[in-house]
Amino acid sequence: MTDLAERVPTDLAGSTSLVDGIRLALRSAIAQGSLPPGYRLREIPLAAHFECSTTPVREAIRKLEAEGLVRIYPRRGAEVTAFSISEVEHLYETRLVLETHAARKAARRRPTEEELAPVREVLARHKAAIDEGQPGPPVDDEFHEALTALAGNPVIAELAARLTRQIVSVQARTGTQVQGGRTAAYAAHTEILDAVAAGDARAAERLMREHLEWARDAVLATLGGAAD
Repeated sequence: MTDLAERVPTDLAGSTSLVDGIRLALRSAIAQGSLPPGYRLREIPLAAHFECSTTPVREAIRKLEAEGLVRIYPRRGAEVTAFSISEVEHLYETRLVLETHAARKAARRRPTEEELAPVREVLARHKAAIDEGQPGPPVDDEFHEALTALAGNPVIAELAARLTRQIVSVQARTGTQVQGGRTAAYAAHTEILDAVAAGDARAAERLMREHLEWARDAVLATLGGAAD
């Protein structure tokens, strides 16, 4: 683990606690592919990297395990989750159910401009990154989390966010977030938000389904799987 300096950021500014900062730093590295599937997360080197004891590192790893991003094995320790093709299919199947429902419900709620502002801000950053040719971290997960929150059901929002983070880690593994077309994703996100803002529940649900199925098919094609 001598390469941690190149893989994991050490800037924990803005975190509510040391554990939270370590968790977010590791989550970000997993989402960007810096910590690939199967990468072993050793507590002592990580503690040295973050200049802390092993206790907050251990707690952060356990929180990531709860999010499904890390798996802890007896006598082997913690590793970044390596999702199988069937597991990816199950993730997308569940995500389709949750997020199409959330998009339809959000549109029926007719959110105010104040409520829509966080989603529009994510889209603005997405567009700026495309225009400037920035290869930076994907904002797909941020859009979906913000959009799902508009449905007004925190349980759905929490479950959908967990699925999204797992899928983002798979996308990093396959490179699909670049190969699949950031411009196409931005266009789909814009259409979905427009439908929600207009209160068109049927269109919001359809557009979300089409977008997620497109993403699923791109990921599975890269992994060598096939969608039903």
